[in-house]
Amino acid sequence: MNKAANIYWDNSHGSMPSERRSTATKRGRVTAKADRRAAPWWLSYLIVASIFVMLIVTINFRAFTEMREEVNQNGRLTARIQNLMDENLALQEEIHTLKSDPRVIGREAKRIGMDLKGSQ
Repeated sequence: MNKAANIYWDNSHGSMPSERRSTATKRGRVTAKADRRAAPWWLSYLIVASIFVMLIVTINFRAFTEMREEVNQNGRLTARIQNLMDENLALQEEIHTLKSDPRVIGREAKRIGMDLKGSQ
């Protein structure tokens, strides 16, 4: 056969020439290795989805932590406000008794060293 016939020669009509056979077997081995090395199609989707989930978890954990700190601070401030309101009420009652009750006025005058009988 001539060289033009060898170009189109395939396995159905006989064997391949030696130079064409070596190139074809190398190409077959390379594609087989490439097929074994190639990742499955779903692996890329799995990686993107896992990164997305990790991002969502990170953002939500941070938001949850900040919310928990704000709830704790709100509780502390509410307790402090209640204590100050109780103290304010006690002081208002003391002011009222100091203004209106003569016994309390006399007792406080003695405590600071004043004599109410001498000033009348």
